[in-house]
Amino acid sequence: MAGYTIIGAGLSGLSLAMELLKFGIHAEIIEYRDYAGGIHALIPGVRSMINDALGKVNVQLATTAIRGGDTVYLAWRNGYRRLNDYAIVATGFRVMTMPELGIYGERPAGIYPHHAVLDMLHYDLLPGRSVVIYGYNPYALSLARELIMHGATAIIVSPTELNNGAVGDDVKVIIGRVRYVRGLGRVERVLVNNEWVVADTLVISMFKPFNPFPDLRAVGQSVIETYDPQIIIESSKIMAGELVGRSGEFMVIESDLPIYPGNRVSRDVRRVIIPCRGCRVMVNDREYVINGDASVIELPDTERVIIRRVIS
Repeated sequence: MAGYTIIGAGLSGLSLAMELLKFGIHAEIIEYRDYAGGIHALIPGVRSMINDALGKVNVQLATTAIRGGDTVYLAWRNGYRRLNDYAIVATGFRVMTMPELGIYGERPAGIYPHHAVLDMLHYDLLPGRSVVIYGYNPYALSLARELIMHGATAIIVSPTELNNGAVGDDVKVIIGRVRYVRGLGRVERVLVNNEWVVADTLVISMFKPFNPFPDLRAVGQSVIETYDPQIIIESSKIMAGELVGRSGEFMVIESDLPIYPGNRVSRDVRRVIIPCRGCRVMVNDREYVINGDASVIELPDTERVIIRRVIS
């Protein structure tokens, strides 16, 4: 059986390695940081799953993947080698840029992507003392709480309402959009809607899937826009099933929605993930309602499946 290399030691990469291990397949995981966990490093309940996986799988830290022409290489401080043909991308989300988000103004010190602040906290450093976090997801919330625990003040600016039960009373949330940043040497004020918020730091916690190697197979948030850890783990289960499919038989899917892992699915797996918040879909003659940002759908055992979005 092929030896797989998984690019990324976040939740999806570690979950995939654990799933492959159930089939007796040992995979190496590479991670360019010097710690594992990625964006889920601060999420309550997920950290213990990550620690459990780290005790069972092989992770090579401070190792990255780079492309040279048509070849992908693994590179580390003292060397490099060609990546094998059995690689899976698990790089997760990227942080959206300020132009993408429509944020204008100066570009002073004190503006950070979410992952950079995770790195700082890992080394017991603070990005600032008065922090605005722009994001509407559990990662923004967990980061705010961690900063508060370290003695900073943190305000979340969210374009949409957050789940009040998840937020609680310990974190202040402003519903709105960051429009402008003002500051000379350092961030001084952030314009939220039409009001200025005094702050010395702006953290961008708005994300998009990130797959730097689109020609390779991928799992988790590198290809699925979801904030649900269970969906991420399920994508790893589906991928593991695809990689070790015993029967060699496949189902063809015709869909007007993006589906994971694609339009050709192993009959051993017969599951797909549909990322479509609040959608209603027909799978052949059965209707499903997608709650949350994505759902796992079990397919009927037929040679051909048709998935259509229901338009009300």
